[in-house]
Amino acid sequence: MGIVYAIWSGVGTALIAVVGILAFGESITVFKILGLLLIIGGTFLLRVASAQT
Repeated sequence: MGIVYAIWSGVGTALIAVVGILAFGESITVFKILGLLLIIGGTFLLRVASAQT
């Protein structure tokens, strides 16, 4: 259950950030891109780790 919640919240956070950039014209900075990549990468790693157990 914890892995599912972590994946769901990570994906939701990344999508909301992308919507803010696309729909509301928020600025895109290197730090925002890096943060989104870290969220996506962490979500991917959680999924891979949960599939191997």
